[in-house]
Amino acid sequence: MEMTKEIMHEQFKKLKSNPEKVKYLVDLKEMKQKNPHVFRNIKINVKQFSNLIREYESVEPFSAMNRMIAEREAEELRIAAEKRKQ
Repeated sequence: MEMTKEIMHEQFKKLKSNPEKVKYLVDLKEMKQKNPHVFRNIKINVKQFSNLIREYESVEPFSAMNRMIAEREAEELRIAAEKRKQ
């Protein structure tokens, strides 16, 4: 059986809690390591699975990433405002 992106998303959406999502991601990661041909049409590597697992294991998933994005956008706005003043 070949895994498709649609199947992965559909199964992931059915999961309600973060521990369930972590278990599913760990299973996918192990399957990717043991049977890479199953993921032939999906561009995701083992490190990306590890990053997703780390995020969903955290207390508030993706909070650090969202904070970094917000800080970067605020800095870009500040720089743009300074350029307009000149």
